Amino acid sequence: MAASNSENDLKTQVPSSNEAEQSQIQAIRMPNMEEIRAQEVWNNCAVRSVASVVMGGGLGFMMGMFLGALDNPIMQEQMSGRQQLIYNLKQMGTRSWSSAKTFAVMGVVFLLLNVLLRRLGRNITPQIL
Repeated sequence: MAASNSENDLKTQVPSSNEAEQSQIQAIRMPNMEEIRAQEVWNNCAVRSVASVVMGGGLGFMMGMFLGALDNPIMQEQMSGRQQLIYNLKQMGTRSWSSAKTFAVMGVVFLLLNVLLRRLGRNITPQIL
């Protein structure tokens, strides 16, 4: 009888795998009006283009700063420490600016292609109720 009581205690203490899975699954909820409006704003082409330019430019700027810091001057032995610092800062600035422009243009091209394909796809696909 003592063994059956301990088995019952173990069964009540350890949840089964089905119960653990069911506790992790949550019901799907409908979005509220605020979430719907935010999604509609994000689907606007102008908002997406500004975001792609800003994010692409920021990524290009950071990459240019990193890659510009790795560039060594040709006449490094003849330059003083201050001259090397100024040279490296100029290189970082020019590289970061050119990388920022390049990545911003890439973001806009990708976005325009995406918008164009969405609009064409909307016109080509049949509208089924």
